[in-house]
Amino acid sequence: MSIFEQLQSNKGTTSSALGKALAEQVLKGNNIILPEAIRLVNYDSSNEKSKSIRAGAAKIIEKVAEVKPDLVSPYLAELFPALDVKEPQTRWMIITTIGYCAELDPQKAGKAVPYAEKFINEHQGVCLSAAAEGYLGRFGGISSYNAAVVLPILLEAYDDPLPNEIDWILEAFYRIFSRLPSESKKIIVECATEYLEFSKSSTRKRAEKILKLR
Repeated sequence: MSIFEQLQSNKGTTSSALGKALAEQVLKGNNIILPEAIRLVNYDSSNEKSKSIRAGAAKIIEKVAEVKPDLVSPYLAELFPALDVKEPQTRWMIITTIGYCAELDPQKAGKAVPYAEKFINEHQGVCLSAAAEGYLGRFGGISSYNAAVVLPILLEAYDDPLPNEIDWILEAFYRIFSRLPSESKKIIVECATEYLEFSKSSTRKRAEKILKLR
């Protein structure tokens, strides 16, 4: 059965289990699956009924990039159309993928910054916003210039977070902290300090992690 047929017959929006299994095959040396997934991630993009195929392909790509970004980075330009599909699931997995690959191709990866800002401003759910912030943290952590580009977007998100989104904003702050000038670091420290006594332990730990960088 082809990759297309497997994704087409698999039920569930993200096709998560199948996508992970196929990604494992790529990581074990299968050279056929990944190019097919790249092709399918934008398949029939205007058709709502095809979203499980796109999302399943995106899961393959994301899980491969998480472990071996060098396998995916040559395809970055081909992934960008998937950032315009309707379903959030495909978009959040692809922008996460671009974040994983950012250090290997910062120039191409940087073209996703406007998408990240858009996804955060859409307020379509914490998964999409968190993925955008994860990307911004990885991209911003590459250089001082990149950090300066992403910081205003993250600060805007900080001012109006969704429930549980603050964890991912703080994580992004942590990733870019060392690349920031002293005045910007002071702003991040102030933001982190506000969450030192937050009710959620994961949020407190992220705030504490930032403050240890001072």
